[in-house]
Amino acid sequence: MRNYALDVAKIVACFFIVSVHVGNYSEFSAPWGETLRVMTRWAVPFFFLASGYTIGNSDAGALLKRVNKLISILFFSSVIYLPVVYFQSGENILKTLNKVLSQDTVHYGLYGHLWFIGSLIAGLIIFGFARSNLSHRKSLVLSVFIIFMCWFGDAIKSFGAQVWFFYVFRYLAGFALVYIGWCIGSGRVQIPKNNIQLILCFVVCLMAMGGEYYIAFSYFDGTHGERQFPLACIPASIILLMLCAKIKMKSNYLSYLGEKYSLGIYLIHPLVIYILGKSSGYLRMHIFSSEMLVLGFSISLLVLMCISKYCLAFFNKLNGIGIK
Repeated sequence: MRNYALDVAKIVACFFIVSVHVGNYSEFSAPWGETLRVMTRWAVPFFFLASGYTIGNSDAGALLKRVNKLISILFFSSVIYLPVVYFQSGENILKTLNKVLSQDTVHYGLYGHLWFIGSLIAGLIIFGFARSNLSHRKSLVLSVFIIFMCWFGDAIKSFGAQVWFFYVFRYLAGFALVYIGWCIGSGRVQIPKNNIQLILCFVVCLMAMGGEYYIAFSYFDGTHGERQFPLACIPASIILLMLCAKIKMKSNYLSYLGEKYSLGIYLIHPLVIYILGKSSGYLRMHIFSSEMLVLGFSISLLVLMCISKYCLAFFNKLNGIGIK
């Protein structure tokens, strides 16, 4: 039976993912704009967890099918961003080719946000190995270690340090979060019965994420780089997944949007934001981050609706539908 609460959470998470990429909210006084932005960082980990939650008892063949689907999505999405990379390279074909053929593109895709797909591919492959060859305890300890190193590297990076290991562990976080999501979906982790307590814990995690950034900004000059993995973002996403697992919900319009369009919104919203930014510059209009958020999310959704109706083959390619 489909979990419609999970689908609703996906479309909500998409909105907050877009909120991360639209700017630094300069319309709010420092540091409140960035503090609010940091409080949305639970959204990407939630999608990893949701992927693990839906694995269930999938055998090796089913996992391989998921990996093939994701590889197709990564390739097709990268092709979509070729024009953007070309213009960002100063319309220099050699620079564009250098970017396309780089090792980073193989692992992360052609555009920055596609690291999620690459990480999920690696996560599913490692998950398949760990489930067959490692004990539950070892896999869980490894997952916690990866998550801790993500936070540690992210925290150091925010003070201006150049740390390569953060990106390694961010890439490996796909496995850690997929495994934890699978544990919740398979019943290996007991879900608290009280929904009110879970909601309160989620709110506390949001406040902790904002508080971590605000304290670093106010007292320790931790302002040299954006925060991607505040410590409480993982507990927040886990709690939200637990709520989705507990809440019984009937099919509704939001769940329909989450099921059909959440992946597509994630994939195309930077392209929409890029076009909006260039258009506003050409027209000499200033768009605030909050306005760009509403426009970017809404236009991405409308574009996908049009594509699914008038160009179904393109929509299926974008979502990996039909890949065996």
